[in-house]
Amino acid sequence: METGQLQEEFIQMKAEMARLKEELTHRNKEDKEDIARLNGELTTLKGDNATLRQEVVHLREEVVRLRQAVLEERTTHQTVVEELLLEVGRRAAPSDRSQSDGEEVDSLKADTRDKCDVISSCDVITPTAEEAGPAGGDVREAAARWAPAIYLLDHELLKMVLSNMDCREMFRARRVCRRWRSAVDDIVSDCRREVTDQQTRGGEVPAPATSLELVLKVQDQPKMTELQAPTAATDTDLRLVAATCHGLEKANLRDFKLRVSALRRLARFNATCLRELTLPAGVSDWQLEALLEPLKALERLDVSPPVDSSGKWLRLLPKSLGRLDITGSGMTESPLYHARWPTSGLDVAIQKGTDVLLGQVAALVTRTVTGLFISESPSVTPEAAGRLLTALTSLKDVTIRGPGVICDTVLTALHVCSLLHTLELQDKRSPTDIPALTQSEVAAVSRMAVTCRKLYTLFIGSSTENCQAVLTALHEADLGCDAGQIRTINLYIPKSVSDKLTERPNSSKICLRYFT
Repeated sequence: METGQLQEEFIQMKAEMARLKEELTHRNKEDKEDIARLNGELTTLKGDNATLRQEVVHLREEVVRLRQAVLEERTTHQTVVEELLLEVGRRAAPSDRSQSDGEEVDSLKADTRDKCDVISSCDVITPTAEEAGPAGGDVREAAARWAPAIYLLDHELLKMVLSNMDCREMFRARRVCRRWRSAVDDIVSDCRREVTDQQTRGGEVPAPATSLELVLKVQDQPKMTELQAPTAATDTDLRLVAATCHGLEKANLRDFKLRVSALRRLARFNATCLRELTLPAGVSDWQLEALLEPLKALERLDVSPPVDSSGKWLRLLPKSLGRLDITGSGMTESPLYHARWPTSGLDVAIQKGTDVLLGQVAALVTRTVTGLFISESPSVTPEAAGRLLTALTSLKDVTIRGPGVICDTVLTALHVCSLLHTLELQDKRSPTDIPALTQSEVAAVSRMAVTCRKLYTLFIGSSTENCQAVLTALHEADLGCDAGQIRTINLYIPKSVSDKLTERPNSSKICLRYFT
């Protein structure tokens, strides 16, 4: 019985082994098919990879070629521009005054045929002759030099080259021949059309962004009252507009390229109407003198003289001037705002001042200077400030902001200012960095208040300790009477200091106020 069971189990095991062998054989067959398929895909990928490598190599070669082409194009463009400038300078410059600064840009509205017709035969020659080179020279030599770069340019490329030139040089190029004149006229027409479109979309005339837009604005608005450099240009030649502005009231010449001839022309044409003038930093003395001499109605001048200025231009200031803003050290700053100005006479504001500059400003001793504002001038010494105050005896409103301004020298110099009614002395340092006033300095404040009989407003910007000392000294001083009544001084101190005062003398002589 047991033997039979074993035989039966043996048979079953053999059958199971046969089934497993068959399954293993089937799986081996599938694996071989998968391996063959994967090998085929791998072969395809290898082929694709080789193709991609070839394409990458080709693309790299194409990039190198394009870079070389761009470099050659830039070089060619630069060569064309340089040659064009040389040609313009040779052919468009007036023969009788080729080096003159006074050459004016022709009006685009005027008929300039007579000027162009007399240049050369370029206006009437055939294209073949034109390509040969400019008239008046060696044709064969000119053809070899100019034909590849300039005379073979088509109209659009010529416009592109001319539009990249300096605006004034572009107008000079208009005189060379009919083709160049036509190209420049098209550039001007395109610019005018663009400005008109902007005005149509925005409803107002946009501020000129380029030198050409400024020229068109000046020509289209002959009664324009304000002149300012284009917003996107920093070196606009003033000669472009100096001869066509005849009714200016305000002129900001910063970002203009200045020439003495243009300054004289601008001043001469606007001598009786120009009221406000702003000049760029570093304008030379002789440029200042050429500009200021004709101006008779100027009311405000913002100037930044060079560091080596002699100061002679100060003697040429017109009598009509009411506000003079000076920025020293050859720098440019925005004008100072003064809430109490204008005063009755000439107001002078100084930034970035130096001792030398203050010494030059003392030349205004012959003028009625009633307002003085010195700020942001850490290099100015008390001695220089004192000398200036001593010279300007007609001062009524004085503001000095800087370190150590409350000192014996400055306060003593104010004794000669018998008309002084408002004085502001502010030490702009942090209160913790301001040293305590000496007894001599506190006494100098008191003496100044007693001597300047017209003084009724005093601003003191300093530490709490110093403001307390000044308040006490003024309370104890004998201020005298004014028109039979006890003199009263309005003492202004910083708001942060006013809350910390320990003693507040109760006196009708001192009216304590604060400022922020």
